[in-house]
Amino acid sequence: MPGCIVSRWKNAAIVLAILTALLTAASPAQADKYAVSMFHFNVQYVAGGLRGFAIEAWDQTDEENQDMIIEESFEPVLDLFLAHPGWGVDLEMQGLMVEVMAERHPTVLNKLRTLAKNGQASVISFHYSDQLFTGFPYEAWEDSVRRTQQVFEDNDIPLSKTVFCQEGQAAMGMAQAMEDWGYETLVWPKNLWRSQHGEFPPDGPDPYYTFGNLDLVVGSQGLNYNSGELELTWTFFNDGELLATGDWDPYFPTFFKYKEEAVEEYEAKLQNLEDNGWKIATVAEYVEAAKESSHTPSDPPDLFDGTWQPESTNGVFRWLGGPGAIWFNQERDNAVRTLNAIAYRELLAARVAADEADLDVDDELDEAWRLLTLGMVTDATGINPYKGEVLYGISHAGEAARMARNIIDQAKAELALDKAAIDVAAESMEEADPQTSPAETTAPITLEIVADGRTVNETWYEITTGDPKIRMVELEFSAGDSREISVTFPGNTDDIVFTSALVDDVPVTYDRADFNFSTDGILDGWPMALTNGMINIDDDLFVIKDQGLVHLAAIIRQVDQDVTFMDGTATRGSTVTWRFWLVEGTASQALDLADEINVKPVLIR
Repeated sequence: MPGCIVSRWKNAAIVLAILTALLTAASPAQADKYAVSMFHFNVQYVAGGLRGFAIEAWDQTDEENQDMIIEESFEPVLDLFLAHPGWGVDLEMQGLMVEVMAERHPTVLNKLRTLAKNGQASVISFHYSDQLFTGFPYEAWEDSVRRTQQVFEDNDIPLSKTVFCQEGQAAMGMAQAMEDWGYETLVWPKNLWRSQHGEFPPDGPDPYYTFGNLDLVVGSQGLNYNSGELELTWTFFNDGELLATGDWDPYFPTFFKYKEEAVEEYEAKLQNLEDNGWKIATVAEYVEAAKESSHTPSDPPDLFDGTWQPESTNGVFRWLGGPGAIWFNQERDNAVRTLNAIAYRELLAARVAADEADLDVDDELDEAWRLLTLGMVTDATGINPYKGEVLYGISHAGEAARMARNIIDQAKAELALDKAAIDVAAESMEEADPQTSPAETTAPITLEIVADGRTVNETWYEITTGDPKIRMVELEFSAGDSREISVTFPGNTDDIVFTSALVDDVPVTYDRADFNFSTDGILDGWPMALTNGMINIDDDLFVIKDQGLVHLAAIIRQVDQDVTFMDGTATRGSTVTWRFWLVEGTASQALDLADEINVKPVLIR
């Protein structure tokens, strides 16, 4: 009899296990329906603060504006998810924001740490400052990401392996850089995809794509894969500052206040989703589920570098020459970005000079790089920067350049050099040979120049006559009232050859016919930042912008093959000089020159 009882209990346990397995298999909703979010926070939302912005009542220092962002918009979101331990959330921010919390908001930082360590919050950061990293060489971003990862480590905040960036910046070239620095998944904004290739099918994009050796997810685009096998919805994909404040942003401190009802409305939305079988999850949790589905990932189509709302902002043009709609008379895009480029070059040279002269200036160099990273902030040239933000970019980059020049001068004195040639690529510094001016030559191509009310002096120089053949052109615009000036280089090729952001040394070739550029507000073409300045205009013919004088978007089109550089923010009453190099040779040869000019230059100081 006792044996029969034991047997019955064993049988009952087996039946229970079977029933549990069947019930689990019959209830796929919890595992197969994912509701994710992306809260993009930015303590440089108003870079430099609001002094002199609008009215005296709104005057704030940079620190006061940062504190307001953390207290009024960030902490309420943390509190919401702390109240729901089963909910996941993606919180993107620059490394600087973690630093600010560590210095002035330790309680808030502890809340973030709690969420991150218990697996609820995926804390995303790809740069120390919310910089326009797609507009500059790899090494400018490398210092930023190194600094960011150190800040996270110092403050015991687990750093997410997911990547989303300021202004939704994304580029195919990011794959290798992400892998090198330990990241795994890029969230590519849906509008940056749509504007290049048209609408997604009714059931959405693929659950995920390959991205080099990593993964790519289309952000803010829902999907229903394989008739419900896997579903995805996005509950929030925007500036995180807007949710808890009822869509007010930090430019308006009187109204930028925590509104309990706004958070409660979002909380109810998530609760309703959970009640209907959706898992409130992180992007990483969703990707893990997608990898367990029947989907076999494929490569995404070719995609140009860009930002998350290319139609409303004219793509990267808004940050590299395009005026905003509000304070456009205060913008100085080319002035800010060329100073960023100059400071970058000076810092590279200063590092070489310090090593050659055995100077103990590591702390000075580190601070100068930090200032440059801040000066590269996107808000200094877009979306609608007011004069305080423009000056933030100029002052930080200017101070970085001054510090670098001071180090170079110290090294010259130590090595008894009158005029130094500093070769960044060769890591050498020696007495410079006497410089000779290049010979003027006739124009090999006809440029189309627009400069209403300004006269333009176009001068061509012959640099080399061999292989490759290199010429340089300087465009000197006289002082005038027109703020819009441009030059168009005639093109004659369906191929587009350039280097993607964070890959300065590997040119890629795209076929113009593979794209379907939206022309809704994108200048009837596609603006490209060109991190090393290089793009082709014909077979074996390349243009390189000298970023120390002209750092504007290169606008390519599908209607024709021309390439246009335009500045809609040129300073009234001031002369302007642009310099371009024309290389008749291979992509590799053009790349070498672009590297020598913009990436690892030779400077005479």
